[in-house]
Amino acid sequence: MTGRFFGRQLAIYAAYHRDARNKATHFIGIPAIVLSLLVALALWRLRIGGVVVSGALLVGALALLGWIALDVGVGLAMALIVAPMWWAAEWLAAHTSATSVWIVFAALFVGGWVFQFVGHAYEGRRPALVDNLFQAFIGPMFLVAETFIALGLREDLRRAVDGPHVAERASVTSK
Repeated sequence: MTGRFFGRQLAIYAAYHRDARNKATHFIGIPAIVLSLLVALALWRLRIGGVVVSGALLVGALALLGWIALDVGVGLAMALIVAPMWWAAEWLAAHTSATSVWIVFAALFVGGWVFQFVGHAYEGRRPALVDNLFQAFIGPMFLVAETFIALGLREDLRRAVDGPHVAERASVTSK
């Protein structure tokens, strides 16, 4: 069952993402941005209690804990998605030059944002994070929620993103 806070955040995000083309671009752009951040963070190494860990592992684990705290099912699905991204980022950092890592980061990060902005041009609305930076944290969860909804797995998520309050917010958040 979706917690009230997560349900409200999901509804806010959904209000900015009603157009199917916008949603489709986000299914490319958001994973690209997440992967880009993990790639860059994989270069950052910390010694914690005699063990060396990367910033990608540290920040990724903290994000996963936050996603799980908001919704266990969505958060665990996020873990299944982020784990191979983390592994790829670690592999890239360990097997290529720092210059190559930064090139991959730049291509994914800029490319991901291009997809986001193209989607919002279709939508005719600014991105949700412009009004509420926390929505950047909700974005990846929204993709999982949309997938669960499409598969008929979470009626509570469907109600959160399709409720009448979303349409009302959508009209308020227009350009």
